[in-house]
Amino acid sequence: MNGSTAADRHPGVPARISWPIAQRREEDRAVAVVAEHRCSVALVGAPGLGKSTAAARVTDRVARRDTECRTLVVPITAVATAASMPFGAVSERLGELPEELLADEAGAEQRLREAADLADRDLLLRVDDADHLDAISARYVAWLVRNQGARIVLTCRDFAALAEPLRALWQDDVLERIDLDPLDVHDTAALIGQALGAPLEAASVERVHRATAGNPLYLREVVRAALTSGALEHTASGWYWRGRITASNSLADMYRTELGALPEDLRDVVDIVALADPIPLSRLLGLVSGGDVDRVVALGLVRIDSLDEGAPAVRPSHPLVGEVVRSLVPVARRTMLFARANAFRADLDSGALPAARLRAALWALECGVLPPVPQLLDAAHVAVRLQELESAVALATAALRAELSPTQRVAALCLRSLAHGYSDGREAGRADAEAAWAIAGAGAVDDDAVIEACETLANIRQFHDDDTLAAVALTDVAIGFVGPDAAERLRLLRLSHLGWGGRFAEIRAEIERSGIVDAPTVPMSFLCLAPCAVMALATAGRLDDAMRLGTAALTTATAHIEEAPWSVGELMSVLHQVQVWRGDMDGLITQVSLNHSSPFLKYDFTLELIGAGNLAIGQRRWDDAITAFSAACERYAVADHGGFGAYPWARLAMAYAFSGRAEEANAALEHARATPPRAMRITGEQIATTICWTEAVLGNPAGLRHADELMDRAAASGAWMHVLYAQTLHYTMDMLNGRDSTASLDRMREAATRVDGPLASAIVEYADAIRSRDRTRIADAQAVLATHGMAVTAGRAQRPPLTHREYEVAVLAAQGLSNRRIAEQLGLSIRTIDAHLSRVFGKWDLHARSELAELL
Repeated sequence: MNGSTAADRHPGVPARISWPIAQRREEDRAVAVVAEHRCSVALVGAPGLGKSTAAARVTDRVARRDTECRTLVVPITAVATAASMPFGAVSERLGELPEELLADEAGAEQRLREAADLADRDLLLRVDDADHLDAISARYVAWLVRNQGARIVLTCRDFAALAEPLRALWQDDVLERIDLDPLDVHDTAALIGQALGAPLEAASVERVHRATAGNPLYLREVVRAALTSGALEHTASGWYWRGRITASNSLADMYRTELGALPEDLRDVVDIVALADPIPLSRLLGLVSGGDVDRVVALGLVRIDSLDEGAPAVRPSHPLVGEVVRSLVPVARRTMLFARANAFRADLDSGALPAARLRAALWALECGVLPPVPQLLDAAHVAVRLQELESAVALATAALRAELSPTQRVAALCLRSLAHGYSDGREAGRADAEAAWAIAGAGAVDDDAVIEACETLANIRQFHDDDTLAAVALTDVAIGFVGPDAAERLRLLRLSHLGWGGRFAEIRAEIERSGIVDAPTVPMSFLCLAPCAVMALATAGRLDDAMRLGTAALTTATAHIEEAPWSVGELMSVLHQVQVWRGDMDGLITQVSLNHSSPFLKYDFTLELIGAGNLAIGQRRWDDAITAFSAACERYAVADHGGFGAYPWARLAMAYAFSGRAEEANAALEHARATPPRAMRITGEQIATTICWTEAVLGNPAGLRHADELMDRAAASGAWMHVLYAQTLHYTMDMLNGRDSTASLDRMREAATRVDGPLASAIVEYADAIRSRDRTRIADAQAVLATHGMAVTAGRAQRPPLTHREYEVAVLAAQGLSNRRIAEQLGLSIRTIDAHLSRVFGKWDLHARSELAELL
């Protein structure tokens, strides 16, 4: 890395970008219905889904299919203010048509024929907002379809609000309804990537999709607003969204106009729903009339969802709509509505949704009302779980201003500490954690509060300060403050701190004592230790057991994501590393599936860049690895709350070294050495192993010395996985430098027998093939090794350049041609070919022609 920034490498885009049109599968279906089946279609959907754009594209495509150019597209836009004007919508396009003519079919037909531009034309009407079409216009349009062979492509928000003549077309199977749905996560990612010219990282895509509910209009506005504000940041791999996703001023203006036109009763419904978001339908109906609720639902301002238990709840049609509406409610009106809705309670025992409990508490604070302390603490807890960090700080701070018991004060301090720690207030979070621990140590709190205070401060000491032993010592002290049940929970947390610190001896003993590997399921209580147990098994060479335990634990974590929001990401990350060690390149986990995402999921999506980089290294795609790891390093330079930064720096150095970029490799190595390992200590000696390999590839003799030191540590702790990689490095360097590799081959094979998995088995077979001196078997073994992510003959950082003739001869030799055949093909003597190949072998330290094929 040469110190250049992402902005240097990727020029910024204009603040206002040209927004692409979302390509929809529904358009193809509509074109087929209109062009091939000569029927009409109604495109139905909420505001902002692109109905008008889709309708225009459909009519344009249908017209282009008409080779005789007889199709005449007539656009008509209906507006609500003209709905009471007879024939108002179509008169501009088709001329005035008195109502009495509509009673006379012959007269209407004659009037139509008198329109000069309709003679001998195939009429295709495009009617926007057809649910606002006045009754006479609707009758006329329906008459054109039934009697004159016209076709229509109409759009509407509410199909039930269409005038009866148009709905009758659907009932008679003359018009087909096609619903436009919001974009899913993958389509959202594709649209944003197309607009920005580079992909938006997965975590940001998930947040944007959740905020906009896949509405293309809202997507456009929030992305443009983020570009203007600087919230969108470019990295080596694409775009990264920092901070909250909020509604743009343009969206606020749009809804300010629409809300201003609402009658007061309807505005009450919209405001109450936004302020309570969500509110059970039964409770809302106690405050407003059912008819008013139906009307605002039809207007697309609110929606009714079914909860898991089947009870309906009402919420804004989109999260951003709720945000805009809340921002537009004046303080006095907000307070008045709060008093009116005082019967609405989101009590802890009422079964209210977490989001409803959060909004209820925030609404109260916005009105200057301090909710009961339990409600405040519960809402702060929900805010932390939903990663609404600003709200969590506000709620916890409000709670701390109230009269609290020691246990409640510990809870509030810990929640505020977590919220600060996940954002940019690390030192403020530390101060709160220290204060909570001081209260807990005084002995006037319950056991749960002791555990909470201990774990909050212990995590800061481990993952921020990189002090594993300090975190362990804190749990040892806490165990003396609690009863037996809480002491058992703290014992497991103590073990997890050891594991995250790369100290696996006690964890391996716990695995044997508990029999967890052979248990039919992994209990919820074990999830805090599960990632460490997986790595304890894996570093010991028990990769099959590690995969089995990790997979079982992932099943439990997925089912309990609200209670253990970090566990899914932690387990997928350690399973990825286990797969790398096993050589499972084909099925390598590189990302968390967004199809199963949850608002409660907590995961550092930058780890997906590490996954992509490791896959690229395993497949020897050095440039791709450099791109992925560079992006990860850039992200962690901005924010590395978990402490993962050392790992991508080390892997980046290795990728640079293998690609022959020695200067950049050395610079990345310095970063890797200077960055505290923190959370990546859970990978054992993996960072140290990567550094040893990189040093050796760069020709630094310290690499093998460091590998020897690593082997001594690993062997003493039973970490045979790292011993295997160090022995493999020794063998590779012996072979590439022309030294006798017999002893190092034996040591590599012996280490491989202590490790499970296809890669270790492939190393054993390779060693046996070398011993057999069977060239075919050796070549086959090398090929298998390569499929598992290891090429033992790879590694020269910089090979001396060949002359043109030397390279030409080397390529032919790599293809399997004998020296005689090469001489014949090039018109040279065999002796000359021998001399060229000798120089090639000398320059590149080769010992067998089979090595040429891999290098070339």
